[in-house]
Amino acid sequence: MIKILEYYGFKDDVIDIKPFGNGNINKTFLVKTNSKVKYILQEINTKVFKKPEEVMKNIELVTNHIKNIHHINGINSDNAVLEIFYTLDNESFVSIDKHYWRAYKYVSNSMTYETTEDPELFKQVGIAIGAFQNFLTGFDPNKLFVTIPDFHDTPKRYEALRKAIDIDNYDRAINVYNEIKFIVNRKDKLSIVTDALEKKEIPLRVTHNDTKLNNIMIDKDSKKAVCVIDLDTVMPGSALYDFGDAVRIGASTAKEDEKDVSKIHLNIELFEAFAQGFLDQTLDILTPLEVDLLVDSVWLITMEITMRFLTDYLENDQYFKTDYAEHNIIRARAQMKLVEEIEKHYEGMKMIIKKLIRK
Repeated sequence: MIKILEYYGFKDDVIDIKPFGNGNINKTFLVKTNSKVKYILQEINTKVFKKPEEVMKNIELVTNHIKNIHHINGINSDNAVLEIFYTLDNESFVSIDKHYWRAYKYVSNSMTYETTEDPELFKQVGIAIGAFQNFLTGFDPNKLFVTIPDFHDTPKRYEALRKAIDIDNYDRAINVYNEIKFIVNRKDKLSIVTDALEKKEIPLRVTHNDTKLNNIMIDKDSKKAVCVIDLDTVMPGSALYDFGDAVRIGASTAKEDEKDVSKIHLNIELFEAFAQGFLDQTLDILTPLEVDLLVDSVWLITMEITMRFLTDYLENDQYFKTDYAEHNIIRARAQMKLVEEIEKHYEGMKMIIKKLIRK
């Protein structure tokens, strides 16, 4: 690791390096220096991101655009956007023996949350994700590389599930008949966003694609949103993906792998708080159809992750890290219960969106 730090020119200034955070994709370390400046050092997971150069190019393009918007609007961009720390050769990453490393400036006086029951905090998450969309409204998403093809192509996720069912190499399909039936019964609505994108009924936008709660930095003192982090999955897509995934994770009353599905509900107060924060930042840029599909996007993304967990279970747990043999099917059942909760509250969620727009 010292060899990597030499590329950045602060090897002799370092006083401490230790693992940081709880992400399960990249290896992350906090680097402390004598000059009291802190850095985040990460090794990019090349099993997930096959072309790390393209990942870093996307991050450069997006962060530079946001910094430029801040400059034009007279906003202090310190901590307001993830900032790449460049090497002495002005490169955004270091490549050594097919291992790829990058450094970011540490976002000071901030923290992340794994879960929250505080509507005001979740509203700040909505503000941060909405602001991310707002800042990138004038950016051409076609400039970005597609680093994970078909990431949110829900119909293709369904096709992958059907293929896994038909092949059934591990004789697991018999164990999940009810789960398969649950998804097949809802398959006709799975193309609601991809169809709208293909027909240009909704615009292609820059999307974060991993809008979980702990990817939003929150100021320790004010409890206001600071910036969105973990930009590895930034790609062209729909703003609906970011809205839907944030609500799926943040407004659920239980963990993603909760075994007791009776504990899983949709917290409507948290949904409303997030939607208010998001719409405060995006109502002027979203099209009427995008607004109309916000609630549907929560259902859609929850269905998508249900299918991904179920597909991985049928394929003998090749993608998601598992802690026990039934982990992926437990995850799928938890998401199924959340789908049912969204369906139960669908009309009420629609009314909340209409109320927020009137305000």
